[in-house]
Amino acid sequence: MGNNAAQIKRGAQLSSVCSGCHGADGNTANAELYPNLAAQNPDYIVLQLHNFKSGERPNAVMKAIATPLQESDMQALAAYFGAQKVKRQPSADVAMEAKGRLIFSKGSAAGAPACLTCHGAQGQGQAVFPRIASQPVKYTLAQLVVYRDAAKFNNPLASEMKAVAVKINQDEMRAVAAYLATQP
Repeated sequence: MGNNAAQIKRGAQLSSVCSGCHGADGNTANAELYPNLAAQNPDYIVLQLHNFKSGERPNAVMKAIATPLQESDMQALAAYFGAQKVKRQPSADVAMEAKGRLIFSKGSAAGAPACLTCHGAQGQGQAVFPRIASQPVKYTLAQLVVYRDAAKFNNPLASEMKAVAVKINQDEMRAVAAYLATQP
């Protein structure tokens, strides 16, 4: 068994604590609150686990889960979830999704850059930027609101996202979230 296969197997064993919120295969069990981890960039998962552990990304439940994890545990979980197949969300409002696709690919009227600039042509993530395709609408919308409304972030990538989110109004946020949910 190769190193990556061994990591995936170890991650599968460790993932039981994650399954209540994120689903056994990384497809969220509660689309109202939690993101899909399936097919997420493993480096991004590791970064977020470190951010939860350090308190950079405040969330009491995730801090409690991340705190006991060793680096090898984080790598194994990330490998496991990154290897899972994501399930995109069903289409709910074609007109809203079309508006979201336009903002995603062209940017907002207030000057927010196109989402694809950082997150890739289909929102599947690239480099240090996370996969945002196939995320539940309410989760994506809630995250955009956090970026917009937070006073500041210590993390430069989060600060960069805040600079984008303040240039997207609530209706545009809903449209982008609706579009992204349907993407593979």
